[in-house]
Amino acid sequence: MDDSGDSAASAAGVTLRPLRRDDCPALVAMMRRMWYADPEMDGRCARRLAIIDLHHCLSCSTIATVAVQGDRVVGVILARVDAKMPRLRSTPFGRHVRRVIRESLPLPFTADGRRGIRDALDLIAVDGRLMRGLRTRYDAEAVLFLVDERVRGRGVGRLLFDHAVGRFQAEGARRYFLFTDTTCNVGFYDHRGLTRIREERRGHADGTVDTYYLYEGEV
Repeated sequence: MDDSGDSAASAAGVTLRPLRRDDCPALVAMMRRMWYADPEMDGRCARRLAIIDLHHCLSCSTIATVAVQGDRVVGVILARVDAKMPRLRSTPFGRHVRRVIRESLPLPFTADGRRGIRDALDLIAVDGRLMRGLRTRYDAEAVLFLVDERVRGRGVGRLLFDHAVGRFQAEGARRYFLFTDTTCNVGFYDHRGLTRIREERRGHADGTVDTYYLYEGEV
């Protein structure tokens, strides 16, 4: 992953910098609180699923930037410009793929792990249906965008998202897309002027219903 072009930016005591390997535990903890907090799931399995999710996103990204406040990571944006994606599984791209494989191996041997696999496959299928038949050509994707719940509403998300869009522009991308759902702050994208292209409602075994969205934006 090449993020060497990043420059530091500050607002309200928050600094942006390229993601470092030692940031990963903080990001895993943040992702676990956001998406893997089911109290009925074994904590070790939940952490493993968050690790897999993070490294999968990293393997799909060419831009990796974190927001830091003091010495604490408080947000991350991972994004991809298609023209910049590595063609071979070289380091660090291959390292993330190998980590995903290694962490996935124990999952089929527990009920929680099998449920995690089913949920991941269901989400992949939803994303596939949202993209099916589209004739629009996208140059880039916002892969993962997450702000620590303790600092939301303070401009951290805006700073990170503006940074990614600026990188898209600098690297020649003109149109980008992202997936999101009702577990996230969907209104952020509406406020930023992105266009909601498609949506799909999906019920879960626990009786809850989420709506999944495909948004697109122009640089």
